[in-house]
Amino acid sequence: MGRYSDSGSDAADRARANGFSLIELLVALFVLALLASVAVLALPDSGGDLRRSAESFAARAGAARDEAIVTARPTSVVVGQAGYYFETRGEGGWQPPDARSLQGGDWPSDTVVTHEGAGVGAGAGQAGAGNRRIVFDSLGLASEDARISLSREAHSATVTIARNGDIRTEAGQ
Repeated sequence: MGRYSDSGSDAADRARANGFSLIELLVALFVLALLASVAVLALPDSGGDLRRSAESFAARAGAARDEAIVTARPTSVVVGQAGYYFETRGEGGWQPPDARSLQGGDWPSDTVVTHEGAGVGAGAGQAGAGNRRIVFDSLGLASEDARISLSREAHSATVTIARNGDIRTEAGQ
């Protein structure tokens, strides 16, 4: 007898040795899909980054409002082109706050910041490029209505602070 016989079981063994099983094929497809999803998640998304920055700013502005209520001291947020920071009123002037939740932040690079309304560096009802101070009092009310718009490339996000202390975030495209 030769090396290969014509029996049915030997032919099935040769076919298995020369091909892939369904399980092996599914595992290979799963690994490829996993690698593709990692690659997609690693790509920069300027819109998501801008939206996260706006949401982070809105959350910290809310923390400043809460700090003003809890401590019964005015707390302000100062917004500029490079970023934002917080201050509390006490001992004759504005000072950095003690609360860890009130740490300022920088906007993502290449972000254009505009704001509407009265503020430092802007006339009443006009968009401004200078710094803007919004003060929360001990009741949580804001000193003025504010609309801070962040934009970069084709993406935008807006944070609106109402006089009653409500803070909203709206994401554009």
